[in-house]
Amino acid sequence: MKARKDENMEIVRLDGVSKVYGEGETKVRALKKVSMSIEQGERLAIVGPSGSGKSTLLHMIGGVDTPTVGRVIVDGEDITQYKDEQLAVFRRRKIGFIFQSYHLIPVLNIEENITMPILLDYQKPDKEYVDYIIELLGLKNRRYHLPGQLSGGQQQRVAKARALANHPSLILADEPTGSLDSTNGDEVMALLNESVEKLKQTLVVITHNVDLAREADRIVKIADGRICQ
Repeated sequence: MKARKDENMEIVRLDGVSKVYGEGETKVRALKKVSMSIEQGERLAIVGPSGSGKSTLLHMIGGVDTPTVGRVIVDGEDITQYKDEQLAVFRRRKIGFIFQSYHLIPVLNIEENITMPILLDYQKPDKEYVDYIIELLGLKNRRYHLPGQLSGGQQQRVAKARALANHPSLILADEPTGSLDSTNGDEVMALLNESVEKLKQTLVVITHNVDLAREADRIVKIADGRICQ
């Protein structure tokens, strides 16, 4: 792993975060008093076995879910105090989500898929920036194609372009190469690392891929809902 952070500015902090689902015999403690911080510009890999709490942790950071106990601070704001509408705006404007499933809309072309979340937020896309992202991810000759006309690797690039297009502070990726072969997976991660480097963003990746995790600046291991030292 190699250090690449230009600044020691904390962009995310979790203070004693616990998450409990269900009650009684069905109660599941997904996270147990998790405290951690992420620096601006850092590439962080979260690793652990299935059911360890990786996705729950990512959802806390991204405001998709809220803690049962504890606080989540993102860019200086305590998002655990936000109401649902505030969280929705926060996710649209601060977070770029990349999932294993691409969630592309089949009847929209590539450019429309990329800019749709911005338009849903009643914002005007930055055309010059969107053009830059499309070219950076090698989609310039595919921008008017439909998702069904692309390969799996190209669709994953579109999902990444969509995540980057709103100038997010944080990129959160849940097994971004899990559905790709090794060649396409390596290519997509290389492109994501390049774009994050150029755009000075922070990347948090959940992965089972040891080689991918080793490319990060730091690895956080989680097991049974706790951060392992």
